[in-house]
Amino acid sequence: MILGDLTQALTSEFGGRCLTPGDPQRPVQGLAVEEPADAWIEKGEVALTRRETLDAAFLTVLHERGAPALVWRNGGGAPDEILKRARELGLGFLVVPPDVPLRQLLSIFSTNDGLLLRSHGAGRALLESTGSDSSIGVLTARTSEMIGRPVVVEDPVGRLLASAPKPLEDTYEGLAAILEEHGLRASKSSSIDETRRERRDRYARLPDGYLSVPVERWRAAGQELFWTPIGGTGTPAGYLWMDLEDKPLGPEDIVSLYWARQILETELGKERVRLETELGIRGDFVDDLVNERYGSVELLLQRAGYLGADLSAGALVLIVDIDDFARYLERRKLKEPAIQELKRRLADAVGMQARQLFSNFLVGPRSDNVILFVGSGDSPGETPDELSERALALAERIQRYVKGLLPDLTVSIGIGRYTPNPAVLPDAYSEAEVALEIGHRINGPSSVSTFAGTGTYKLLFRVLQEDPDELESFYAETLGPVVAYDSRYGTELVHSLVTYLRNDASTVRTASDLFAHRHTIRYRLDRVSELTGLDVDKSEDRERLTLGIKVMQLLGRVPEQPSRFSDR
Repeated sequence: MILGDLTQALTSEFGGRCLTPGDPQRPVQGLAVEEPADAWIEKGEVALTRRETLDAAFLTVLHERGAPALVWRNGGGAPDEILKRARELGLGFLVVPPDVPLRQLLSIFSTNDGLLLRSHGAGRALLESTGSDSSIGVLTARTSEMIGRPVVVEDPVGRLLASAPKPLEDTYEGLAAILEEHGLRASKSSSIDETRRERRDRYARLPDGYLSVPVERWRAAGQELFWTPIGGTGTPAGYLWMDLEDKPLGPEDIVSLYWARQILETELGKERVRLETELGIRGDFVDDLVNERYGSVELLLQRAGYLGADLSAGALVLIVDIDDFARYLERRKLKEPAIQELKRRLADAVGMQARQLFSNFLVGPRSDNVILFVGSGDSPGETPDELSERALALAERIQRYVKGLLPDLTVSIGIGRYTPNPAVLPDAYSEAEVALEIGHRINGPSSVSTFAGTGTYKLLFRVLQEDPDELESFYAETLGPVVAYDSRYGTELVHSLVTYLRNDASTVRTASDLFAHRHTIRYRLDRVSELTGLDVDKSEDRERLTLGIKVMQLLGRVPEQPSRFSDR
């Protein structure tokens, strides 16, 4: 119930008068009858007194204890100085006839009609909190005030959007701090063992039926944590965390949570539309930049600035790519809305992780990828190498987070070099694209590759793009016969050769790594020489074989069904 509803009930049903309104939207937890004991009133309760006279000190005490209003059981009026003081304190002041039975006054809160009033008041108060850019934050604060407990709102991809009574910026303690410290997210419930999770519906009985709210309890981080999904059936629009450590939910709390879930669903839906629109704008920006359709560099920088990034001093580019996305879609049989939702969640996840390490960045989707431009300026004096190191740390964070958010999906990441010149940002994107492709060809899924770390691979990859026949010819002259031999006879000549070259042509170390006798290794290397016409003991021929191995990896030509049990 809110103060406005209580005022309406007292004036319409019991002949009361409202002398000062206070805050009509303020939640009311109940009526507290004045007693000699010190702790006769708690925060959120309206004071009920039969004192013959009132003074300013009494009103001040009520204000300090968090009372929204005072109900005076007195037939007359109140002195002007008392009313003035009540208005200064923002305290509601109501007068009811002294002959109204106390049980009738208390019945406002003790019957189902009281819950119905609270339901009407909660819905109205929460609706009046919407309509601004900060609606989710205001709704979170209002919900926390209504149920008298800390709450945190999480969106479908695990971002914590708002917290109350402490804001998210002040998360050194409290519920939000616990969620951040232990990485707990309702959107990633698979991270909690089912034996440590319990869900049941909580009910509140109204005259015309019941309201119910599903609440899940987690035993994690050494304590019990509670959350309820935001929205009705289907995929939740978000999640509302609650701190119920001190006291369980009562019927009044269930009523408030019921309306909070409904109205937060609407506001989170608006936020989702806003994000999708923004992602579309960001996607257009990325497409124009990559295809060099942005006109002047000045216009490019203006568009980036509109999207919240300063790229005037250049940037470093990361490309986050979903591994084997076509096969993933075939396996999951997703329809187009689900596919778009998956891409949006990935873009949100990348942006959320980037925000942990950088402040100057721009995220945009492109086809099955998410593109991230990381500008300079976060750390004064930071060198390009240091920026690249932070970009690698970000890549690892993204992969860990995606694995928790979407367990059956993996991503590979390519990282280009930092360029201080915004005019060549398309080239920086191309470098990240080359690093991504090489990393995926060499290391397979879940790879993280930098353009600077690809070495001679990037030169060979350029040949592959410009003249693939030349690369095929080189492969046929070097590793081709060895791969064919391994595939036919189930031998391990390629594996032995790779290990031998990695060990700086040491037969002893190669034998140790492969758990084989050095004579066996020697025999395998001699077979390689026979098949290729290249002598593994000559440095020039070893260089050709090394390049042949890299070409083999780029072309994806590995021996079929290798065996560890025989040599030919």
